[in-house]
Amino acid sequence: MSKKLSYKELEERVKELEKKVADHRQTKEAFIQVKEEWESTFNSVPDLIAILDNKHRMVRVNKAMADKLGVTPDDAAGLNCYEHVHGTEEPPPFCPHAKLLADGQEHFAEVNEKRLDGDFLVSVSPLHDIKGKLIGSVHVARDITSRKQAEKALAASEERFRELAELLPETIFEMDEKGHLTFVNRNAFGYFGYTQHDFDRGLIGFDMIFSEDRQNAMDDAMRILNGETIGLTEYTALRKDGSTFPALFHATAIIREEKPVGIRGCIIDISETRQLETQLQQSQKMESIGTLAGGIAHDFNNILGIIIGNTELALDDVPKYNPAHFNLEEIKTASLRAKDIVRKLLSFCRKTDQELKPIEIVPVTKNALKFLRSTIPTTIDIRQNILATDETILADPTQVNQVLMNLCVNSYHAMEQTGGVIEISMESIILDEEGVKSYPELNEGHYFKITVSDTGPGIDTEIIDQIFDPYFTTKGVGKGSGMGLAVVHGIVKNHNGAISVASEAGEGTTFTVLFPLAEGIPEVETFKTEELPLGNETILFVDDEKSIVNMSRRMLERLGYQVETKMNPVEALELFQSKSDQFNLVITDMTMPQMTGVKLSEKLMEIRSDIPVIICTGHSSLIDETKAKSMGIAAYVMKPIIKQEIANTIQRVLANKIGFVQGSLS
Repeated sequence: MSKKLSYKELEERVKELEKKVADHRQTKEAFIQVKEEWESTFNSVPDLIAILDNKHRMVRVNKAMADKLGVTPDDAAGLNCYEHVHGTEEPPPFCPHAKLLADGQEHFAEVNEKRLDGDFLVSVSPLHDIKGKLIGSVHVARDITSRKQAEKALAASEERFRELAELLPETIFEMDEKGHLTFVNRNAFGYFGYTQHDFDRGLIGFDMIFSEDRQNAMDDAMRILNGETIGLTEYTALRKDGSTFPALFHATAIIREEKPVGIRGCIIDISETRQLETQLQQSQKMESIGTLAGGIAHDFNNILGIIIGNTELALDDVPKYNPAHFNLEEIKTASLRAKDIVRKLLSFCRKTDQELKPIEIVPVTKNALKFLRSTIPTTIDIRQNILATDETILADPTQVNQVLMNLCVNSYHAMEQTGGVIEISMESIILDEEGVKSYPELNEGHYFKITVSDTGPGIDTEIIDQIFDPYFTTKGVGKGSGMGLAVVHGIVKNHNGAISVASEAGEGTTFTVLFPLAEGIPEVETFKTEELPLGNETILFVDDEKSIVNMSRRMLERLGYQVETKMNPVEALELFQSKSDQFNLVITDMTMPQMTGVKLSEKLMEIRSDIPVIICTGHSSLIDETKAKSMGIAAYVMKPIIKQEIANTIQRVLANKIGFVQGSLS
């Protein structure tokens, strides 16, 4: 029998029951609150969460996962994971849940889910019951689509940067604060001679700068890291083999999190630029010297004209048996030699009087080489390598001979004491866009190339830029005047060609000459001796040099002509205007005060269009044979005036009357 409780005991029991009920209600409410908080947290997590059982069925998913699946969280329960997420009929090989069921371990994976439209980083954790039995897993999938897209964009940007860096002809580099190179493009290996292996082992950027410039480069690098902006700076770059080249450096700081962590920049090889600058300076120097030579030639020709003309007049007056006749002949001979020197000066400054005609270049050069063998002793071996046949150029054959002879004789003098080899090569070449960089004065096209090489001591780099200067020579007294290479330079330029020299001390010298090829039938030169022609026509002679006027008047009068002279072109024009019908010919100097010979000729022909005019000049940059012909000038004669030449020219002009007289040049 149960013991009857007293009222007091019953009251206490009731209180205990009420307390338990209250505690239970409180626990239930707390449980509900915790459950609601968990549900809220579970569904507010932006990552996709799914609880799977051992059969790959979704037991529970959060709202983010349900939204991705396009269902409610309740409807997702019981759905097959691999079918609704992976879109497969069985778990795929990469399925992290299948791996977890196999080994019971936590797994991570990056997967691309087409059904969920994105890339995800998935973590799978095992789920056990209270007895420790594996009953499923908890999946947490973080959407990394934006991150993957950013990574792809960054990779594409880096690839684009690398491709651009590799395309650039310059060296592109990056280095850290300590100077270690962290990136270079392929051109760096080509310019500096290093390999990828060298780079992988570690290269110091400053070791690629010549020692004399290295400290300056390091100082500039520190300034850049300290925030300074430095423009293009020239240093001497140093290759692996120890050779150097001039280069421009441009660099900026690499900033990470607002701090400089290194330097990025480019290196530009300016060797070609420096070479072109040197060629330009040399060209300008030669042009200046040429202008000076032209001015000297003009004045000297006037003086020679007076000497030669008066000497020829005196020779006519002095019998041959008179001892003075011999002295006068010597004066004339010396004066003609001086005339030849002036002609060389004019060849140098590209103001020559020769007419360029189509010639077959190979026969001309072969004839020169035959003569060369008899000139140079057998201690010098002369070798020929002629790969051309019937090429034609526009040239004066005598001057082409002179070019070849001067170059070969120059080589001979270099090897006179030791002996050696002179090799002459000839071939036709095509100068392309790359080739004209070495010859900026030439255009692309077909050229005849002559190369003269020797095995002599070479030319010192300190003087190689001076070898084409007039009267520059390293030869001893009596070995040359120093005009040989200057004349060669002038002749080549006057033939629209180019000449270059390559030499190193102890390594011999190579001269390369290029003449542009031409079309046309080569002409054969003929020579004939003419008697001194006489006449009786009236000539107006104009020159501002009194001695030339007096000498020329007497010379022309002895040839039978009636001569009137003027020393002022304005007075000459007035005289001609007053009695233009009385003159058969006008001979005028080119360079005169108040009016040039060309301007005077134009005004004379305005008065009388059929008057023939001969222009004489010692040297002028304003006119040459081609310009004279285009202006209607009858003939163009270079001073000094020689009696035979002026007599022949006058006769041909008067006989021709209309048109330009060819072959009138001295």
